[in-house]
Amino acid sequence: MRSILDGSVHHDGSRPSWIMPRRACASGCGRGDGPRLFMVGSTSCTRFRPRFRQPMIRRILLITADSAPGTLQSSSWGTHPMGLLYLAAAAREAFPGVEIRIFQTLTDPDYETTLPQLLESFDPDLIGLRAFSLFRDGFSALSAIVRRVLPGRPIIGGGPHVSADFELLLKTGEIDLAVLGEGEETFVALLEALNGDTGRNGGLPVDLAGTAVLTGGRVQRNEKRVRIRDLDALPMPAYDLIDLTKFADINNAAHVWPRHCAYIEASRGCPYRCFYCHIAPETATHQRSPASVVAEMRRRRDELGVEAFHFIDDIFNFPRPHAKAVLREIAKELPGVRLHFPIGLRADLLDDEILDLFEAAGTVMMALAVETVTPRLQRFIGKYLKIERAHAMIDAASRRFVATTFFMAGFPTETREEAQATIDYAASLEHLCDPTLNIVRIYRGTLLWDHLAPTPDQAERLTAQTRHATTPRMFSRQPFLFYGDIFDREKVPLTSEDVAELRVDWLRKVQFNPRRILNAHARMRHFFPEAEVVRTFRSWLNDDRFDATKLQRMIDFARTTPPTEVVPPPFARQAAPVKLSA
Repeated sequence: MRSILDGSVHHDGSRPSWIMPRRACASGCGRGDGPRLFMVGSTSCTRFRPRFRQPMIRRILLITADSAPGTLQSSSWGTHPMGLLYLAAAAREAFPGVEIRIFQTLTDPDYETTLPQLLESFDPDLIGLRAFSLFRDGFSALSAIVRRVLPGRPIIGGGPHVSADFELLLKTGEIDLAVLGEGEETFVALLEALNGDTGRNGGLPVDLAGTAVLTGGRVQRNEKRVRIRDLDALPMPAYDLIDLTKFADINNAAHVWPRHCAYIEASRGCPYRCFYCHIAPETATHQRSPASVVAEMRRRRDELGVEAFHFIDDIFNFPRPHAKAVLREIAKELPGVRLHFPIGLRADLLDDEILDLFEAAGTVMMALAVETVTPRLQRFIGKYLKIERAHAMIDAASRRFVATTFFMAGFPTETREEAQATIDYAASLEHLCDPTLNIVRIYRGTLLWDHLAPTPDQAERLTAQTRHATTPRMFSRQPFLFYGDIFDREKVPLTSEDVAELRVDWLRKVQFNPRRILNAHARMRHFFPEAEVVRTFRSWLNDDRFDATKLQRMIDFARTTPPTEVVPPPFARQAAPVKLSA
């Protein structure tokens, strides 16, 4: 049995069919935005039309590592694997004969047993593997399982972890080829190369745009692939490849249980360059037409029976006219749906008209990202948020919707006083349902990593962050790590002790502000039945033991405690800092 890397036979012994001849495009579009595939007898071109009768790559397994032991996450959080669903749809449209399956560790946590069984029974020709950096250990474990069960089968890596660490992953052999950035066109082009048996080095193309490979003992990063401009041309995500019943007890950032919602994107990209963000180097944005967005939502509603939609856009309300057009179309064509925007809308791009449109379209929840209220730091991090306007719009939005806000503390050069100002700003917004203070973390591949320029020893210790939860349990003494302990005070003035004290002040002034708790409870009850309110508070507080009794205790606490006397309740114990320098 020869490996498919030999390029001449399938692993089952059958030989690849001939490639159908290519015909020139009569439309003469000439656009340089990605590979174009052609059908025999066709006079128009498209990205993903079939080209091969019987593809040599017949079975593909796509795996996402989104839950792993040792990350100290205290509740099941996750999403539908949208990146893989888009990849699968593109591959199936280009190669209708291919069979694709998706494996998600979130819904199959016993992957050390179930993944080997699937690999042996499905016997894929090609394996795709993706993850966020938080789940790097799970990524490594999954790669090792594939290598053990199916040695010689190519592993294609993708997602933020691969884009950040592709050199290490290629050199250690965890993957054979890295797909960098958007994957649909690159993945189809990769399958085209494998099925055509051209331009290979050990079975994989070495010069494919949008990829990186190990060749001659060194990592070769190929030219970047142009971003996909026409998002309407992408096939709809292959939702038939996942079983929504497996998401019954899994929560997400929108606090809509994935069993009862569908994920949707109206745009891709962000024009801002926030230096902690993994997409900051790419500032191009592209939008779907409102009709395309509504058509997919209608299909999901009809096929899945869902009424809730979770938008995954990097920044839905940019550009503002497009966002308004999408909301108008939804309000007109899909009355009764419920919309959730958990990724982070741009607060200073909101206005009264768009808030009215959000409400008319059925919006329940939105997240608004502030990060820091210090103008100097807004410029430093590349966000350039208009702080006063943002405050006015967040206050207005939080009186109408279930509003989450994101704040951050611990930036390079940030002082204790500047961090305190951010907490005080958040405390003044007393209608927020879920104010969140995130402590800055450093990830390879971001502009922030480049700014700090860590030494190899510092880089190794920074990696330890990814083995801890991004948000420790609020009501436990779960440890957290702060990167500032391994840099001098000139670069990072705050220490882990400062961060611990700031978190106590956050709990006192923001999280347990009595008026905010009562306002949040009232806002929640406007949208949800009481059982759902309890479940959502449980998720917000990241406390899997939170129940109706604890909620009532919290409400009683809020009703009887004057704001000036607020102290964290006795059950709110603080996490202990863990020094990275140790």
